Parts: sequence; structure tokens; C-alpha cells
Amino acid sequence: MEILGSSVKLISTDSADIDRIIEFEKLNKTFVHQYSKTRHESLLNEKDCLHLSVKRTADNELLGHLIAFGLDDITKILEFRRIVINKKGKGYGREAISLLKKLCFEVLGFHRLWLDVYDDNTRAIALYESQGFVLEGTLRDNIKSKTGFRSQRIYSMLENEYKASFH
Repeated sequence: MEILGSSVKLISTDSADIDRIIEFEKLNKTFVHQYSKTRHESLLNEKDCLHLSVKRTADNELLGHLIAFGLDDITKILEFRRIVINKKGKGYGREAISLLKKLCFEVLGFHRLWLDVYDDNTRAIALYESQGFVLEGTLRDNIKSKTGFRSQRIYSMLENEYKASFH
């Protein structure tokens, strides 16, 4: 699978990129749960999962990845589970999310795209809100970490909201 944007493209992850993807996750461990190499490799063949690499269109450099689940969901709801971008502040994450929305609603024909984000991840929250995701609520003290409990915000976008963003 491949979807092309102006600066980045989303492409099915190649197993040769997994070690770098794990390095990117480690650099973002405050906000991203760490998957093992075995877990990432198993997701490449899981029919319910989109494991996509984010690559720069100009030179094919690996910039990060994203993972979504729910391809087999008959309700047409896709969970945007993770995005990690190595080079921040350059608009790559913003464009990758725009491409994911296009893939979700235009290519795959889904009705709803949703995600959760730690409530202290202000950079990601600002990005999701700027991309039109709507806050649905907060799961208070939902994740136990080494430093205590963390809350998560739930955001979503519906197909009609996506389509309305073009008018």
C-alpha cells in the first residue's frame, strides 16, 4: 500500500525498517508505548492492521511510522493507534496524518477514525485538534506507568466532518 503526498508518503512498512522504527520509538518513549521487534514484525502480516512507514518523497528517507487497527471492522471504524516522526517541526507528521485521513475516508471508505493521546502530550493534542479531530472525553488515570497513573484523551473524526473540511 502506498499513498503519496507532497513531502511524505505512507507506504507499507518493510521489515528492513523495523530496527530504525524501534529507535524512533525509544526517542519518544515518554508518549509512545514500546513494541518489540517481534511485535512489529507480527503486525506487518496482521490483516486487521495498517503498519505504514512515513518516508520523505524527495529521497525516500524513513521519517517514522504509523499504525492503525480495524481493517476487518465491519462497523467501518479505524483506530489510529500510533504515530512516531523522527524529525519534528517540519510538517511531516501533519502531512502523514492528512494522508491517513485520506486513506481512511476516501480510499478505504471508513466512517470513523479515532485515537487516544496522553493528556500531557500537548504537542500531539495541538496537532490532532488542528487536523479537525474532536475531543470526545478523557479516560482518567487509565494507564499505570512507573511514575503513577496517566490519563488519556479520546479524539475522533467522522467521515462527514472530514468531507466538510474541504468546503
